[in-house]
This record gives sequence, structure tokens and C-alpha cells, in this order.
Amino acid sequence: MQALYLLALDPIAETTADPNSYGFRKNRSTADAIEQCFNTLSAKASAQWILDADIKGCFDNISHQWMLENIPLDKNILRKWLKAGYLDKNTLYPTDDGTPQGGIISPVLANLVLDGLEKQLRTQKGKLGLVNLIRYADDFIITGRTRRTA
Repeated sequence: MQALYLLALDPIAETTADPNSYGFRKNRSTADAIEQCFNTLSAKASAQWILDADIKGCFDNISHQWMLENIPLDKNILRKWLKAGYLDKNTLYPTDDGTPQGGIISPVLANLVLDGLEKQLRTQKGKLGLVNLIRYADDFIITGRTRRTA
């Protein structure tokens, strides 16, 4: 059932995705992210500072409430997937946060949550100067001209 909903949700996710988001997207790869890093950092006038980040426990800690309010998917179906929990040694553990573990739709849900980082950064560009964001799933770099900017 997730695969069927993914067929409908994926085109929406692709249309609203950050331009420099590369993880878990069709026709994008790690090599594309590396190429964008090279293009961003190789010019003589490129930013010299890099913030390398990984959102710790990203998939496990995404707010269910935020997803239910912001992801364009049937709310009842999404709620059921999010609250399904998981079994470990015949014990059911509830899930209060995060995306379904191993669910085919989970990477797209996570991308929908993280999309907007680049736009938010761009709105700060006037204050920050030259900045770039390149994201692969929950790993990303931000480049800046100064340490403070990065």
C-alpha cells in the first residue's frame, strides 16, 4: 500500500524538493552530490568554510504531528503508518516519533520534512553573504565565506 501512495506522493516531493538535495531521489546519486560539492568549492571565489552536519537520529525523531499537518497524504493512512510501532522478540513497541522503519515511503517522508532548509538558508543570504547547502538525506554541508557564516 505504501508503494501505491508513493507513486502519487513522489512527483509532489520532486516538485517541491530543494535543488541541492540528492539523497533518496530519482535520477540523483551520491556522485551528483559530490559533483555539486566540487562545483561549489572549486572556484577561486568559493566560500572557504564548511559546516559538515548529520542530523542525529533524523528518521527516528521526526515529529508525527508536523508530518500529519504538512505532508499531502491521506491523514488517516499516514497516521496508521506512523503509529504502527514495531515488533522485537514478540514485543510490540509503540512509535511516537519518526518515520516507519524500513517503509518504502519513509525516505520520501523524510525528504519532505527536510526540504525547505535550502530555501530558509537563501532567505538569510543577504545577512550571511555567499552560502550554499548541499544535502544527501540527513547529511549536509553548508559553505560560507567566514567561520561565523558557516
